[in-house]
Amino acid sequence: MAQIIISIAVVCIVLLLFSRPRRRDGLAPEGGSRLKNTLAILMVKSGTKSRPEWQSISLSDERVPVPEGVQEANYNDSFVFQGSDNQGNVLLTRLGFRGGGKEAEVWMWGAFAGECYANDNRFVKLTSGDAPDAIAAAGLSYKLVSEGEWKLTYKGPLNGMPADVNLNWKADAAMYCSADHMDPKGTALAMAEMPWSREYFQRIRSEKQIRIEQGGILTGTFKVDGNTYNVNMRGIRDHSWGKRDWTYLNRYLWTVLALEEGMEIAGIKVKYLAVSPVDYGDSFKRLASGWVAGDDVVLPVSYTTDLIEVGGDGVIPGRFTLQFRVPGSQLLTLEVKRRQPEMPWMVQGDGFEINEAWCGISLSGVKGFGLSEFGYAIDRGYSRPFEEDGKN
Repeated sequence: MAQIIISIAVVCIVLLLFSRPRRRDGLAPEGGSRLKNTLAILMVKSGTKSRPEWQSISLSDERVPVPEGVQEANYNDSFVFQGSDNQGNVLLTRLGFRGGGKEAEVWMWGAFAGECYANDNRFVKLTSGDAPDAIAAAGLSYKLVSEGEWKLTYKGPLNGMPADVNLNWKADAAMYCSADHMDPKGTALAMAEMPWSREYFQRIRSEKQIRIEQGGILTGTFKVDGNTYNVNMRGIRDHSWGKRDWTYLNRYLWTVLALEEGMEIAGIKVKYLAVSPVDYGDSFKRLASGWVAGDDVVLPVSYTTDLIEVGGDGVIPGRFTLQFRVPGSQLLTLEVKRRQPEMPWMVQGDGFEINEAWCGISLSGVKGFGLSEFGYAIDRGYSRPFEEDGKN
C-alpha cells in the first residue's frame, strides 16, 4: 500500500513539474513548464550576479568603448534625448556610435505646429581627428553640464534648410538601469518559452547589452528657416551600449510617456513610464521591458500585452491598447492614440525600419503624452503602410 502511495506521489510531482501554468490576466510572457521556469529564474539570477564591469550604471554619462569579447561590427553606443508636450509637439535626437566608433548614426527630428523637420546627413564616417570621448558628430553635440543636466546643440540642415537648435535637458525622476532593475522573473519566463539548445544559450550569452532611461525636462529653442519654436517638453533620456544587431530583431514597440499628473502605482507616485514589448527573434519571442518611475524609485515592467496583438500584421495602428504589470501592481491599461504617419528612420543597411510618432495616452484614466516608436525588420515580411482612423 505504501509503495502505491509513493508511486502516485512521484507521478503527481513529475506531472506538476512538467505542467505549464497559465496566466489569468492574459499577459506575456507566460513561460514554459514549472521546472523550466524555475531553471530559467536560477540562470537569470546567476547571470546578474556575475555581469562584467562595463555593464554598470556608472557609465551612463559617457562613451563606452568596445568591451573585450564583444564584436566591434555589432557594437552600439547610442545616446537619445526625447521630449513632447500635450499640444502635439515632439522632438527626438540620437547619436549612435557603431563599428567601434568609426561611424555615427545622427538623428535630429522635431514636429512643431504641424510642421515636421529632420536632418538629411544621417550616417557619418568618423576619422582619427574626431575626439573618441566626445558625444558629437555632423553638427550634433551632447555635453554633460553637471549631474543630471545636459546641453544639446545642433547646427546644420533640417529639410535642407539651415537650423540652429539649443536645448537643455534636466533629470526629473529616478533612473532605470536594465542591469539593475529588469525583473528576473519576467525575463526568465520569456527565456522558458523558447526551445533550449547549446546554440540557444551561446546566442543569449553573446547578446550582452545595457540600457539606462530617465525622465526629464527639455527646454530651449529650435530654429529652422527663419522660424523659432520655443521648447518646453517632458521626455526621456536613453543611453544603451553593447551588442546591437538589428537583424536579430523581428519587431518591437517602445512607448515612452510623461503623465500630466502623478499616479500611484505599486506604492510610488509615477511621473514617467516606458512600456516595451519586444519580439527578439530566436532569443526572446515575447519579452516584456520598460519601467515606471517617480522621484526616487523605479519599478520594472514585468508583463505586457503580447506584441502580436499590436501591429502584428505589419500595419502600424493609429490606436492601440497595452496592458501591463509591474511588481506589486494591479493590471494597468494604457490607451494610445498615435499620430500617423510621422518619422521613419532606416538602419543597418535599410534592413530595419524605426518609426517615431507623437502620441496621447490615457493610463487607467490618467492623461499623458509621449513618443510611440515601432520597429520592424524588413525581411520578416512586415510592410510599411500606415493606418489613420481607417485610412492609409
